[in-house]
Amino acid sequence: MELKAHLSIPESPKGCLVIVHENRGLDDHIRDVANRFACEGFAVAAPDYLSPIGGSVADVDTNIANIKGVSREQVTEISQYWLDSLTTLTKINNQSILGFCWGGGVVNHCATQINELKKAVMFYGTAPDPSLIKDINTSLQLHYAENDERINAGRDDYIKALESATIAHEAFVYEGAGHAFFNDTRQDRYHQSSAELAFKRALAFLRN
Repeated sequence: MELKAHLSIPESPKGCLVIVHENRGLDDHIRDVANRFACEGFAVAAPDYLSPIGGSVADVDTNIANIKGVSREQVTEISQYWLDSLTTLTKINNQSILGFCWGGGVVNHCATQINELKKAVMFYGTAPDPSLIKDINTSLQLHYAENDERINAGRDDYIKALESATIAHEAFVYEGAGHAFFNDTRQDRYHQSSAELAFKRALAFLRN
């Protein structure tokens, strides 16, 4: 299987970051986000999580349909591969992961599976299997939209479980924003003030 990814690595990176795309596949928006974090000093890999079934295509609807065939085991393996590859390339053992929408759910799951993770940043993703929350060994930053009924249905229980397990985390809810508020290529979803604030918070968290 060929594992595809967009790599953006500055000359003197301060850490390694895997960015997980939405269910729409690896697109120009995620490549741009990867480049933005690279400009802030991170060695970034934005994997194509549709690689097991041939990779992302130009048609968004096809990607959305196909991504349902990618298992949690596969996304964990892909994330681990690129985290390790970045560490090998940079000689920096400082691994973090960040993801949006479907990718936010991947981040939550990977936090339960990859012990080497230092930081995990989730944007409006589904909560992990409740039985696995106790296995999280990383610090979490969680970004939620006020107007996101489906994701928010599991938000409070997830945060309570993190608190009960004494897992380091911080959570933010963005007033007036909806699902996918960070995606500036979707004018029906983009919420500029929330996106800018979330980016600043994510940077501060990853740098700390």
